[in-house]
Amino acid sequence: MVALGSLLSSRVGNPIPIIVLAIAGAYGGWLLGVIVFGAVRGGAGGEEGR
Repeated sequence: MVALGSLLSSRVGNPIPIIVLAIAGAYGGWLLGVIVFGAVRGGAGGEEGR
């Protein structure tokens, strides 16, 4: 994503695409981590909630 932002930045001439895509990539990575962590924690233990 950052590479795409760098390409856009070199064509447009300002650094905003790099910043926006870096933030979007970081948020996407965090969200994926939360989903995977929740699935591993919830799926590994069986039925602790009951």
